[in-house]
Amino acid sequence: MYTSVRKLISFIVLGSLVVISATSCTFLKMDVKPKEGYEEKFITGNEKSDNKIVLLPIQGLILDPGERDNPYVFSPRKIQELLHIISRDKTIKAVILEINSPGGGVTASDISYRYLKGFKKAHPTIPVLCLMKDTATSGAYYIAMASDYIIAHPTSITGSIGVISIFFSGEDLIKWAKIDVVVLKSGKSKDSGSFFRRMEPEEKEIFQKVIDQMYKGFVDIVAEGRQSHLTRQQVLALADGRIFTGKEAYENKLVDALGYLEDAVNKAKELAQLEDAKVIKYHKIPGLMESIFSIETPRNSLSRFQDLLLQQSPGSFMYLWLSGVRY
Repeated sequence: MYTSVRKLISFIVLGSLVVISATSCTFLKMDVKPKEGYEEKFITGNEKSDNKIVLLPIQGLILDPGERDNPYVFSPRKIQELLHIISRDKTIKAVILEINSPGGGVTASDISYRYLKGFKKAHPTIPVLCLMKDTATSGAYYIAMASDYIIAHPTSITGSIGVISIFFSGEDLIKWAKIDVVVLKSGKSKDSGSFFRRMEPEEKEIFQKVIDQMYKGFVDIVAEGRQSHLTRQQVLALADGRIFTGKEAYENKLVDALGYLEDAVNKAKELAQLEDAKVIKYHKIPGLMESIFSIETPRNSLSRFQDLLLQQSPGSFMYLWLSGVRY
């Protein structure tokens, strides 16, 4: 028995040393300062060029997950980190937002948008473009409004301009189960939206007013972002929550062009007045423990989007295309 235990311990120690060794070798090859926690990866273009165009991916649900990094979430903290790195590299001449997201939280979407607007104000000579991939709806489209030029794949799905909030009522279930629920509150509206009872008409009006204000803010952002193409009335006519293909979005002037990565890169070079450039991405370097313990099964990976939505409080206000959460 003791021999088996010693063998197991030896195997664990040896495995740890291999992982540490591999991690150290990778670390030495990075083209980035270790303290930043990111590595620079060449994507396309002229690798010897002194000019860089950065692809900044906006993927997954736009939420604020707290302190822990989550590969299925794009948070304001992530965009803040990347913009901070970009702002310190004088060789970066343009930024392309690569969007593949159904949207997410109202506040997380707005903060991400504000970070981009702040970056543009601080660096007016660096054009910010947007390349829409599979999905760029609702909160993701909101963020796209911070860019100078928007390109959508012909098959992209975008739009879904609006706000949604979902409440559940378990009143009938509670009655069926003969459960006595006692709620003590300081005012009649304190438990508005509660799972334990149906919502009263006047309570629905209160929530609808909040949604209407958030919707107005969304329309304001789109009207500002597309002001050279659409009037506010034209935006309102399109902002009924419907989705558009990339082709339809282009026809309705919600995007500037149809195209692919090479088209976005060429447009970035044009706006930045570059003859050549190399296109790069920044990749987060996982810590040793993350590398060992962050392995997920395909089943877990496929269910993470639904899990993240269920973790949101009932009645959360979302700039989100729910049908886009299909992963």
